[in-house]
Amino acid sequence: MLLGQRIVSRPSSIAFVSSDRVAAGLAGEIRFGGPLGRSALYLKFQSEPRTGRLPQKAFLTLAAREGGASSDGPLTLEAWRISADWQPHALEHWCQKPSLAPPYSRLRVTPSPTREARIDVTELVRYAARHPERDFGIAVIASGSEGPSATFSSGFAGGQAPLLELYLP
Repeated sequence: MLLGQRIVSRPSSIAFVSSDRVAAGLAGEIRFGGPLGRSALYLKFQSEPRTGRLPQKAFLTLAAREGGASSDGPLTLEAWRISADWQPHALEHWCQKPSLAPPYSRLRVTPSPTREARIDVTELVRYAARHPERDFGIAVIASGSEGPSATFSSGFAGGQAPLLELYLP
Protein backbone atom coordinates (compact mmCIF):
# COMPACT_ATOMS: atom_id res chain seq x y z
CA MET A 1 0.00 0.00 0.00
CA LEU A 2 1.38 3.37 -1.02
CA LEU A 3 0.92 5.91 1.76
CA GLY A 4 0.58 9.62 0.99
CA GLN A 5 1.04 12.61 3.26
CA ARG A 6 2.44 11.98 6.76
CA ILE A 7 1.34 14.25 9.63
CA VAL A 8 2.97 13.92 13.07
CA SER A 9 1.38 15.50 16.17
CA ARG A 10 2.47 15.88 19.79
CA PRO A 11 -0.23 15.75 22.46
CA SER A 12 -1.89 19.02 23.40
CA SER A 13 -2.87 17.46 26.77
CA ILE A 14 -1.35 14.53 28.63
CA ALA A 15 -2.01 12.84 31.98
CA PHE A 16 -1.02 9.59 33.69
CA VAL A 17 -2.94 7.83 36.48
CA SER A 18 -2.35 4.63 38.40
CA SER A 19 -4.58 2.59 40.70
CA ASP A 20 -1.70 2.49 43.20
CA ARG A 21 -0.64 6.17 43.19
CA VAL A 22 -2.19 9.51 44.03
CA ALA A 23 -0.27 12.32 42.37
CA ALA A 24 -0.86 15.42 40.34
CA GLY A 25 1.32 16.22 37.38
CA LEU A 26 3.38 14.05 35.08
CA ALA A 27 6.81 12.58 35.70
CA GLY A 28 9.50 12.08 33.07
CA GLU A 29 8.59 8.44 32.71
CA ILE A 30 5.40 6.51 32.07
CA ARG A 31 5.45 2.99 33.52
CA PHE A 32 2.93 0.33 32.65
CA GLY A 33 2.58 -2.92 34.58
CA GLY A 34 4.66 -4.01 37.54
CA PRO A 35 3.75 -2.94 41.09
CA LEU A 36 1.81 0.17 40.00
CA GLY A 37 -1.34 -1.86 39.45
CA ARG A 38 -3.54 -0.65 36.60
CA SER A 39 -2.29 2.46 34.90
CA ALA A 40 -3.50 4.70 32.08
CA LEU A 41 -1.98 7.37 29.88
CA TYR A 42 -4.50 9.95 28.60
CA LEU A 43 -3.68 11.92 25.45
CA LYS A 44 -5.45 14.66 23.51
CA PHE A 45 -4.21 15.79 20.13
CA GLN A 46 -5.18 18.94 18.25
CA SER A 47 -7.90 18.18 15.76
CA GLU A 48 -6.39 17.39 12.42
CA PRO A 49 -7.16 19.73 9.57
CA ARG A 50 -10.58 18.76 8.27
CA THR A 51 -9.55 17.65 4.81
CA GLY A 52 -12.47 15.27 4.35
CA ARG A 53 -9.93 12.45 4.07
CA LEU A 54 -9.83 9.55 6.49
CA PRO A 55 -6.32 8.35 7.32
CA GLN A 56 -5.11 5.23 5.55
CA LYS A 57 -3.12 4.39 8.70
CA ALA A 58 -2.54 5.98 12.10
CA PHE A 59 -0.03 5.02 14.79
CA LEU A 60 0.53 6.12 18.38
CA THR A 61 4.26 5.94 19.15
CA LEU A 62 5.64 5.70 22.69
CA ALA A 63 9.42 6.22 22.96
CA ALA A 64 11.42 3.97 25.25
CA ARG A 65 12.77 5.72 28.34
CA GLU A 66 16.56 5.54 28.58
CA GLY A 67 17.50 3.56 31.67
CA GLY A 68 13.85 2.99 32.56
CA ALA A 69 12.79 0.01 34.63
CA SER A 70 11.68 -3.06 32.76
CA SER A 71 11.22 -6.77 33.27
CA ASP A 72 11.41 -10.00 31.30
CA GLY A 73 7.79 -10.93 30.59
CA PRO A 74 5.63 -9.60 27.77
CA LEU A 75 3.03 -6.94 28.51
CA THR A 76 -0.10 -6.03 26.53
CA LEU A 77 -0.85 -2.35 25.95
CA GLU A 78 -4.33 -1.33 24.79
CA ALA A 79 -5.28 1.95 23.12
CA TRP A 80 -8.91 3.02 23.66
CA ARG A 81 -11.10 5.91 22.64
CA ILE A 82 -11.80 8.28 25.55
CA SER A 83 -15.58 8.81 25.71
CA ALA A 84 -15.83 11.86 28.00
CA ASP A 85 -14.12 15.22 28.29
CA TRP A 86 -11.20 15.46 30.75
CA GLN A 87 -8.55 17.89 31.95
CA PRO A 88 -5.01 16.85 32.95
CA HIS A 89 -5.03 18.75 36.27
CA ALA A 90 -8.23 16.93 37.33
CA LEU A 91 -6.76 13.42 36.96
CA GLU A 92 -5.03 12.69 40.24
CA HIS A 93 -6.33 9.20 41.00
CA TRP A 94 -7.61 6.13 39.20
CA CYS A 95 -11.20 6.76 40.34
CA GLN A 96 -11.22 10.16 38.56
CA LYS A 97 -10.41 8.83 35.11
CA PRO A 98 -12.84 9.35 32.23
CA SER A 99 -14.55 6.31 30.74
CA LEU A 100 -13.30 4.47 27.68
CA ALA A 101 -15.17 3.04 24.71
CA PRO A 102 -14.49 1.08 21.51
CA PRO A 103 -12.89 0.97 19.10
CA TYR A 104 -9.62 -0.13 20.65
CA SER A 105 -6.40 -1.86 19.61
CA ARG A 106 -3.75 -3.98 21.31
CA LEU A 107 0.00 -4.32 21.16
CA ARG A 108 2.07 -6.93 22.97
CA VAL A 109 5.45 -5.54 24.03
CA THR A 110 8.49 -7.31 25.38
CA PRO A 111 9.71 -4.95 28.07
CA SER A 112 13.31 -6.01 28.53
CA PRO A 113 14.83 -3.94 27.18
CA THR A 114 11.96 -1.53 26.60
CA ARG A 115 11.71 -0.58 22.93
CA GLU A 116 9.61 1.95 21.09
CA ALA A 117 5.95 0.91 21.03
CA ARG A 118 4.00 1.70 17.86
CA ILE A 119 0.29 1.01 18.33
CA ASP A 120 -1.99 0.91 15.29
CA VAL A 121 -4.78 3.36 16.19
CA THR A 122 -6.23 3.68 12.69
CA GLU A 123 -9.79 2.75 13.70
CA LEU A 124 -9.75 5.11 16.70
CA VAL A 125 -8.62 8.04 14.56
CA ARG A 126 -11.12 7.22 11.82
CA TYR A 127 -13.90 7.12 14.43
CA ALA A 128 -12.82 10.53 15.75
CA ALA A 129 -12.77 11.95 12.21
CA ARG A 130 -16.31 10.67 11.58
CA HIS A 131 -17.58 11.86 14.99
CA PRO A 132 -15.60 15.00 15.95
CA GLU A 133 -18.11 15.83 18.71
CA ARG A 134 -17.00 12.59 20.45
CA ASP A 135 -13.26 13.11 20.05
CA PHE A 136 -11.84 13.30 23.58
CA GLY A 137 -8.52 11.62 22.84
CA ILE A 138 -6.82 8.27 23.24
CA ALA A 139 -6.00 6.32 26.41
CA VAL A 140 -3.29 3.69 26.69
CA ILE A 141 -3.79 1.13 29.45
CA ALA A 142 -2.10 -2.00 30.78
CA SER A 143 -3.00 -4.29 33.62
CA GLY A 144 -0.56 -4.46 36.51
CA SER A 145 1.22 -7.59 37.62
CA GLU A 146 4.09 -8.60 39.86
CA GLY A 147 6.21 -9.26 36.79
CA PRO A 148 6.12 -7.35 33.53
CA SER A 149 6.56 -3.62 33.32
CA ALA A 150 7.62 -1.30 30.53
CA THR A 151 8.80 2.30 30.82
CA PHE A 152 8.29 5.00 28.20
CA SER A 153 9.13 8.69 28.00
CA SER A 154 6.51 11.36 28.74
CA GLY A 155 8.55 14.04 26.99
CA PHE A 156 9.11 15.88 30.28
CA ALA A 157 12.62 15.87 31.74
CA GLY A 158 14.07 14.91 28.35
CA GLY A 159 13.08 12.15 26.00
CA GLN A 160 10.47 12.06 23.24
CA ALA A 161 6.79 12.72 23.99
CA PRO A 162 4.18 10.31 22.63
CA LEU A 163 3.43 10.99 18.96
CA LEU A 164 0.41 10.47 16.73
CA GLU A 165 1.37 9.66 13.14
CA LEU A 166 -1.30 10.00 10.43
CA TYR A 167 -0.89 8.78 6.88
CA LEU A 168 -3.37 10.45 4.55
CA PRO A 169 -4.16 9.39 0.97
